[in-house]
Amino acid sequence: MYFLFCLGGFIFSVIFIAIVRFIYQRIQNLRRQRLHEELVEIDSDENNLEQVEIKIEEKTLRSEDRMIRGLKEREEEQERKRLKEERRKQEEQLVKQDLYPISQQTQLQQEIITKPVQQQIQILNQEIKKINNNNDLTNNKKQYYKHQYQQQLITKLKQQGEVKSIPHVKQNIQVTNPELALFVLKESLLRDQNIDLLTTSQEYSFGFDSIIGSYGSDQSCLKVRNTNLDSDKIVNDNQLLQHHLLEFKQQLSSSLNISIDQIEILGISKKHFEINFNIKGNDMESVQQQINNNPNAKRFLNEYCDGKIEYVAYFDQARVDAYNLATDTKQGITLSSDDFNPSHNRNWDGFKEKEQRGPAYHRYDYYFPRGCYGFGLNVKKYRNDDWIKMDGNPNEWRIMYHGTKNLAVNSIVKNNLQPGQVNQHANDQCLDEFNKIVRVGCGIYFSNKVDVCINDRYGNHIDVGNKKIAVVFMSRVNPKKIRQSDKMKELDYFVINNSEDVRPYRILLHEKK
Repeated sequence: MYFLFCLGGFIFSVIFIAIVRFIYQRIQNLRRQRLHEELVEIDSDENNLEQVEIKIEEKTLRSEDRMIRGLKEREEEQERKRLKEERRKQEEQLVKQDLYPISQQTQLQQEIITKPVQQQIQILNQEIKKINNNNDLTNNKKQYYKHQYQQQLITKLKQQGEVKSIPHVKQNIQVTNPELALFVLKESLLRDQNIDLLTTSQEYSFGFDSIIGSYGSDQSCLKVRNTNLDSDKIVNDNQLLQHHLLEFKQQLSSSLNISIDQIEILGISKKHFEINFNIKGNDMESVQQQINNNPNAKRFLNEYCDGKIEYVAYFDQARVDAYNLATDTKQGITLSSDDFNPSHNRNWDGFKEKEQRGPAYHRYDYYFPRGCYGFGLNVKKYRNDDWIKMDGNPNEWRIMYHGTKNLAVNSIVKNNLQPGQVNQHANDQCLDEFNKIVRVGCGIYFSNKVDVCINDRYGNHIDVGNKKIAVVFMSRVNPKKIRQSDKMKELDYFVINNSEDVRPYRILLHEKK
C-alpha cells in the first residue's frame, strides 16, 4: 500500500510539475508575444511619427515656397509698376521735348501777327538764323521749322515789296550774263517744281542749296488729320495738347510695334488738327508695308484719321501753311546777287572728256561739263574748304550734276503712302560706306555726266529769244553717302539721301545747238 501511495504521489508530482512548466511556458510565450506586439506597435508608431514629421516638414516647405513666391511676385509686380512709371515719365519727357518747340512756334505766331509787317519780317528772319545754331533741335525739326518760317517770310516780303520778280528775258543775251542764268533757273523751277524764284537782299536770301535740297529724304514727313477734335481747344491748352500727343504716340507705337521714341512730332496745325511727324529709321515704303501687314495699325489709323496718312515734303507743307490755300499757291525761294561768286565763273571749252579726281579711298572719273558756262556760287558759309579742293585730301567731296527736276521722280507729295514713281530705284540694293547691303532709298538724284541731265530731260531747255537754254547744278556730294545700284550704274544715276550731304557750288547754263 505504502508503495502504491508513494508511486501515486510521485506520478502526481511529475504531472503537477509538467502542468506548472506548461503554464509557465505558456505565460512566457504570451509575454513574449505581447512584448513583440508592443515592440511592433512601438515601431509602427515611430514610423507614423516619422511620416507625420515628414508631412509637417513638406507642408512647412510648401508654405515657405508659397510665401517666397508671393514675396517674389510682389517684388516683380512692384518692379513692373516702377518700370511702367519710369517709362511713362520718359514718354512724357519725350512728348515735352516735342511739345516745347511746337509751343514756342505757336506762341511766336501769335506774337508775330500783332506786329507791323516790317517787324514781322525782322522776327522771322532772326528765327531762321537761330534755327541753324539751335542744338536742342534735331535735323528734321531744323529743316521743318526753317521751311515754315521761310515761306511766311516770303509772304511778308512780297507785302513790303522787299522781293522782286526776275524779269522776263526776250532778247538774245550771252550765256555769260547772270541775268540769263536767273531767268532760265526761274522758268525751269516753275515748270518742274512750281517754285517761284525771287530776288532780294543778301539778308533775306535762302541760298541755292534750298533749291537742290528740297528732294532730300530729310526734307519730308508724314501727316495725319483728325477732323473730329476741337483743334483750337487742344492747341491752346499745353496740358491737353501734351496728353493728346502722348496718347497718339503711344497708340501709334503700339500698333506698329515700334519704340515710342522712334516717333518724332515735328509740328501741328490748328486747321482740322493735323500732326506732322517722322518715324526715325523708317522710310515711306517700310512704313507703308508695316501698316498694310498690321491689323492693329490699320484699326488705329481708321479710328483716328479715317485711315488716311500722307507723305509730304516740308516745302509743300510750309507753302500750304504760309498761303493757307490762297490763290497764289506757288512755293517761293529768294536769292540775292551776293549768292554768286563771279571769280569762279568759267567755261570748259577745249577740255578733254575726263580726268581722275578724289581722295585715295574714292578715286573717280570727273567728266568736265563741256558745252556749259558755269556761274560760281558763294560757299563761304561752310566751315572749311577741304570739301571743294582738288588736291585729293581725305575730306574732298565728289563732283556731281543735278537738273532742276529730280531724276526718276513723279512727285514729292504722295497721299496715302503710295510710292508711285517716287525714286524708281529706291528699292534697289547697293553697298553703303561700310560695305553693307542696303536699299538705295529716297533722295536727290545726280549724274556724273552733265549730258545725262540734258539728254534725259532733267534739265529742260527754256526758250530765250532764238536760243534754247537749260540749267544744271554742279555740286559736291559726300562720297561716303553715295548710293548706286547695278541698274543705276548702267544709267549713270546716283542718289544722295540727305540734303546735308550736298553742296551746290556752280550753276551751269547749257545752250542747245
